Amino acid sequence: MTTSIKALITLFSFGMIVISFLIGWWAKKKATTAQAYFGGTGLFGPFIVGFSTMAGVASAFALVGVPGIIYSTGNAMTFWMLSSGAFSMAYIILGKKVRGMAELGPVASLGDISDLRFNNNRGIKAIMSIILFIGCIAYLASQIKAGSELFGHLLGLNPILAGFLIFGVLTIYTALSGEVGGVLTQAFQGLVMVIAGLIMIFAFYRVTGGFGAVLEVASTAGTVTNGDITKEFSSSFLDAWGIMPGSVAMTWMLIPILGTVGQPQVLTRMYALKDPKDMPKLGLYASLSHMIVGFMAVVVAYGVLFLVGKGLISPLANADTAIFAFADYLGLYAQLFVYAAILAAAMSSASMFLSISAGIISRDLPSALGFEIPPEKQIRNSKITIFVLGILSILFSLTSDSMVAILGTFGWGTLMSATFPVFIIGLLWDRASSEGVLCGLIVSLVLNITSLILERRGFSWPGGMPWYVNVITAAILVTVVVSLFTKGSTGEDLDEGVRMVIDL
Repeated sequence: MTTSIKALITLFSFGMIVISFLIGWWAKKKATTAQAYFGGTGLFGPFIVGFSTMAGVASAFALVGVPGIIYSTGNAMTFWMLSSGAFSMAYIILGKKVRGMAELGPVASLGDISDLRFNNNRGIKAIMSIILFIGCIAYLASQIKAGSELFGHLLGLNPILAGFLIFGVLTIYTALSGEVGGVLTQAFQGLVMVIAGLIMIFAFYRVTGGFGAVLEVASTAGTVTNGDITKEFSSSFLDAWGIMPGSVAMTWMLIPILGTVGQPQVLTRMYALKDPKDMPKLGLYASLSHMIVGFMAVVVAYGVLFLVGKGLISPLANADTAIFAFADYLGLYAQLFVYAAILAAAMSSASMFLSISAGIISRDLPSALGFEIPPEKQIRNSKITIFVLGILSILFSLTSDSMVAILGTFGWGTLMSATFPVFIIGLLWDRASSEGVLCGLIVSLVLNITSLILERRGFSWPGGMPWYVNVITAAILVTVVVSLFTKGSTGEDLDEGVRMVIDL
């Protein structure tokens, strides 16, 4: 890549950062209440909220990691695209219920919904907040690392300096405008990702001629070698599971679909919607935009397999460079939008998890511990917390390589294990008791921390399944079983308004 091309990519990407900052700066005038600052509650239409929730879920992993996995292991990861439908599924299953809870009382966070559903049970709120905080910080660190190292390499800068340039700006506008700015900037960044997706999908068909030619190359190219780097092609790449073990491939298919329903990026956006009647449109916008971004990840991977199999580019030394290799082959127009889209994906997820993490520290945890803090002070404390967490996360993510790599896979499952007992079971089943949910969360917290320690020591779970499958299963099982024998926040102890919401 020439110096002039790097300069254009840098200017284009930093132009996106500047626009994001200006949106955040403008949005601060709307962030005047706790509900607006912490939740953007009831402020936005379905298009803005739909693109925002898509951008929060389709992180840098989606744009960089998914093409790399498909390039390395074959067809199995293409099932990840089915998670696009999970947005509509989430809004059908939970949308009316979560939005309905915001009509029962002031809702600015997931902790507020927990309070309404489980009669202000402090234990549930405290443990759920701790688990969410762990998961959010894990994801935040991985997004900062991805964006900082990418542009540090592109600009020839120290990654820490690049991190402070990019995510320092993000920290400032997130602190100024909270989730009001978060929703708006993420919607803009989601739009950038969709435009990049449309460009790459069109380019894929123009370069390859379609999947017929790609699949023929992938199954017949054999061994392609360039120096010490070799790529083995075979028809096994095209099997349903690719060359992954079946249990692992099945997990990659199911967890993104089920996990999307329980991700904070999805749940918090349900009560950001202004008009509850727009819930179907919200699900449609989120699903369609994610479908474009998801299909981009798939065609990029198969496009690179085609180029390598045809001998048009060298085999990749690092599978995670697949999207860059394809963009570089296409030329400047693709490079401009692809690099900007990857940065947008990292920034959108990072701003959301930074905001949620700060809200937990400055608002939800103090409330769970019995401290009543005025809303104005909550907002002020959150702004300080965002700055502190932002700086510490940048430093940590760029100085702890192995730990961040583990945390990157740790976040998604951790968040699921916190939200499933409280929101999925709690809002779908009126027999979900406060005792059952509390026990499920305790099991989740203990097993999450244990899993993090075991992962660092190289422990392999029985059956080859990722750790979080076992943790989520245990948390759900304990929640249901204990709820069958306890009655807290059920029956006569269940608020009539909450009962009506559960029956929606």
